[in-house]
Amino acid sequence: MKIEVNIPENLNDITLGQYQKFLKIEEPTEEDILKVFLGLDLKGLGKIKAADVDKYAAHITSLFEQEQQHSLKFDLKGVQFGFMPSLDDITYGENKDVTAYLNDWQTMHKAMAVLYRPIKQKLGARYLIEDYEGSHKYSETMKQMPLGVVMGAMVFFYNLTNALLKAIPNYLAKQAKKEQTKGAISAENGEAIKKYIHLLRETSEDLTKLFVEHNGVRGIWASKA
Repeated sequence: MKIEVNIPENLNDITLGQYQKFLKIEEPTEEDILKVFLGLDLKGLGKIKAADVDKYAAHITSLFEQEQQHSLKFDLKGVQFGFMPSLDDITYGENKDVTAYLNDWQTMHKAMAVLYRPIKQKLGARYLIEDYEGSHKYSETMKQMPLGVVMGAMVFFYNLTNALLKAIPNYLAKQAKKEQTKGAISAENGEAIKKYIHLLRETSEDLTKLFVEHNGVRGIWASKA
């Protein structure tokens, strides 16, 4: 008896929770791919045509090669979630939490609960999201969010972080000119700048590590080629 399976068409058909589950497997096989991303148990997997196993596995792998765009909104269980409208207005608590959770796939749902919250008001293309009450409020819900949206947010932060790192030398040069009439830049400001640069570099390195971990999915089959 054949079994009907829902084949994901893109990464938005795969949840963040499924991907987190997959990454916990030390040496994943094609069977693991189908069980995790098609939601099958061993019994269900046994009912798939043998000829379709490789085909389904290769298809799922190809989804991880698609470029992801940053999505400002997504719908989940009848609720529309929106990305933080202005990062310039990020609070200390939001910034502290997203920085702590963004560097590990197993806490990524908590990071997404900081960045995306239910939209409470709309005005044209603009919107307001719920006030932040801690990542715990929506972290479990975020495990069901589309993986493509997560990847898009990561690309956004990766590009933003690297852009800031590249912009810092020019910023420092301009600040140095301003300080020439006042004397050298204060030690306090100098230390603050060093800490900020260090944080940006750490964030960039963490995101790079996560992308490498993500790209490891298609490496499973590349090693068999």
